[in-house]
Amino acid sequence: MSCDYDDSEFLDFKELEEQITQIVDNGNLEEMLRIQLSEFEMLQSMFSNPGEFCVDDPSVIADINEFVDGRCSIIPPRLDFSINLFIDMAKFEVCVNLPHDYPATEPDIFVRSDKLSRNQQHSLNIDLSKFIADLDRGEICICSAISWLQENATHYYVAIKPEPQVKICEDEDLFTRYWIYSHHIYSKLKRREVLDLAHEFNITGFCLPGKPGIICAEGSSMDCGEWWQKVKSMNWKKIMCKKKETFKLNGGEIEELRKFPSFREISFESGKGKSQEHHMDMGEFYRYLAEHNCSYVFKDYFGVDGK
Repeated sequence: MSCDYDDSEFLDFKELEEQITQIVDNGNLEEMLRIQLSEFEMLQSMFSNPGEFCVDDPSVIADINEFVDGRCSIIPPRLDFSINLFIDMAKFEVCVNLPHDYPATEPDIFVRSDKLSRNQQHSLNIDLSKFIADLDRGEICICSAISWLQENATHYYVAIKPEPQVKICEDEDLFTRYWIYSHHIYSKLKRREVLDLAHEFNITGFCLPGKPGIICAEGSSMDCGEWWQKVKSMNWKKIMCKKKETFKLNGGEIEELRKFPSFREISFESGKGKSQEHHMDMGEFYRYLAEHNCSYVFKDYFGVDGK
């Protein structure tokens, strides 16, 4: 479906934009969430055909409504939805995750399509992130992002030629383990992409979503290097490699150096506090690291010894 809408929808969109600047300046969380609900309803009406607009957990909408109406003091989960677009007979899945203070901050948007190679998909997402970053903060921008995608998506699988493989400057006889820290990991699509890339590059380790987000990735240095280049090119608020371990193989087997048998997503939610932001249980996380003989990395992440 195109992003076409009738005059009444256009007026609603403009009126919504005009209400935002003062609200954003006040930093009012309830009003931010009201704006998100209004934009959500507008997008839902614009993409109303079966299968176009998808919400993984509809109960989140009820949670947000209860919060903004003052019937609940617990900060609700983030608004998370996806829009399926068909552009020139190709399907594009647009996954959206909204921070609580959106539109004062950028939305987390990630796009994937089976018509794109990995390199083309990453190029598209990088350019889309740049487009969103150039927009004025405080203005709703999901529809603008979708319009940009509708105008530009076909260029990425028609005009872009397959890029030559860039050789990662790593010794093929090395084994590497990356310990990665992210400000947060919420987006379901981004989490799935991290898992898919790990399987593609024969990476083992784990992904711990939430705030903060923690990732461990281990494998041959060449595979880990390529995996890390693709992961860090996604649209993150903050992501860094806190610690990198490198071992000489000396003719040995990679499997003997692995601390994890596979790559999977783990969860240790504390269940404490007024927010549903999925903060981790540090004690459980430390025990998990200890079970895999890598409790030493806890101090590298948090500056204190675990216990």
